[in-house]
Amino acid sequence: MPTLGAQLRRVLAGVRREVLASPERRVLRRLEQEFHRKPRYTRGAIAVGPYDIEYADAGSVWPQWDDMFMRGALEFTAGDAAPRILDCGANVGIASLYFKRRYPLARITAFEADPNLAAMCRRNLQANGASDVDVQASAVWIENGRIEFIAEGSDSGAIAAVEPSVTGQRIAVPAVRLRDFLREPIDLLKLDIEGAELAVLQDCRNALDQVRNMTIDLHEFDPAHRQTGDVFGLLTGAGFTFDVKSLVSLPWRTPDVRSPFPKPAPVWAVQVRAWRK
Repeated sequence: MPTLGAQLRRVLAGVRREVLASPERRVLRRLEQEFHRKPRYTRGAIAVGPYDIEYADAGSVWPQWDDMFMRGALEFTAGDAAPRILDCGANVGIASLYFKRRYPLARITAFEADPNLAAMCRRNLQANGASDVDVQASAVWIENGRIEFIAEGSDSGAIAAVEPSVTGQRIAVPAVRLRDFLREPIDLLKLDIEGAELAVLQDCRNALDQVRNMTIDLHEFDPAHRQTGDVFGLLTGAGFTFDVKSLVSLPWRTPDVRSPFPKPAPVWAVQVRAWRK
């Protein structure tokens, strides 16, 4: 049995690691604790160091924070100190906050279709010194107007016509045509729009010369109707080089499929990063 002194040293070592950890890592730990402590889709807030984060679901914000702040999933090198960024599918604002921490002068427009999450996104950015981010409570789409949206409550809400299998409240929300925002040079276009990627990119095809870099969360929900090949062809035709990272299987959204292989996983999301040569 360890002595009292050994136990005390272990406790002090743990405290020291916590104190010396970066604020970003401490936020990650707190979000993980919140995830294990609370049921899914439970709203909450944490204040750690310079960060004051409100969330709708710790189970979605925790991996977002890990990917962006700890693993650098959205890291890119801008050509100047004030890059123009479009954050499409902003959720509660973690990506926009990451961009503002990296480029304080960045000019960002953040789009979030779920009105509750859009309001939370706006509050998070204001609370963390990024009140100049333009938050639009709108779905990114191929035309302006209103569209039916399924508000799932975390990061999986979707346009009903694109992904009707999502569970949640069906509401009418404003829709904006992304193409209208490509009338100026865009340093980074981030697309995380739950299956609407191909339709939106096709509508923007003749305006993509304004975009220097893209990071796309490419979703494949329907094994019978794939969009990956068409997205790759579109990017190639528009003059982009691209790579693929971090494929994540989505077993909870996988339909019943017949396969000769055990545990088929035909539904997934993958990050595609595209840049001009």
